Amino acid sequence: MLNIKAYASGSTGNLYTLSDGTATIMLDCGLPARKIQQLTGFRLPNALLVTHEHGDHSHAVTGLQRLGVDAYMTQGTAEAIGALGHRTKIVEYNHSYRLTDRITASVFKTQHDVREPCGFIVQDSDDKVLYATDTYYLKYQFPGLTKIMIEANHSYKILAENVRAGRLHPAQERRLIKSHFSVENVLDFLAINDLSMLKEIWLIHLSAGNADPVEFKRLVAAATGKPVYIARGGG
Repeated sequence: MLNIKAYASGSTGNLYTLSDGTATIMLDCGLPARKIQQLTGFRLPNALLVTHEHGDHSHAVTGLQRLGVDAYMTQGTAEAIGALGHRTKIVEYNHSYRLTDRITASVFKTQHDVREPCGFIVQDSDDKVLYATDTYYLKYQFPGLTKIMIEANHSYKILAENVRAGRLHPAQERRLIKSHFSVENVLDFLAINDLSMLKEIWLIHLSAGNADPVEFKRLVAAATGKPVYIARGGG
């Protein structure tokens, strides 16, 4: 079983882990390495998966690598970060990689304003976990998911309200729509996927000003009938 823990979520930093009780896989590392060590009790992960080069997801890559952690990322992400040493493990879309004796990760393409972004399916004998963040679109269907960690950055309604009120520039609205997943897209994605094996859903990377955590949780729970958790900030 892969247990999800959210340490930080949002534009100030993203940090999550999956643990089977023996091994731990870190999902993104958008905080300083020292802060990550403090939050995790100075227990290093068995592997680090990095979705893209933006600092709120990749801040501690080189720091954790210096401590002996292997970091899995695409070639484009590695080049953008400047992480090209022996601790960098290059991954390709639609390929699978063994992280530990019991845990594997498969890689899929996401849509974001960076070099070569990706998402991951992390799997052991009990769980199949989707991790998808910083993408405005997901074109895939993923059979057999047991847990979902998915960005719900904003809603189109809140963006429009904030533009009308002068709290958000129209150019910022356009960028968010073309780089981050809305709760409307989350609902569409869930509707086309088989959720029969699904145990829980985590909504991650919610915007501080363009999201409504309570309403987003209600919408997703009503649409799926599954337990829904909100990954809070803290970065």
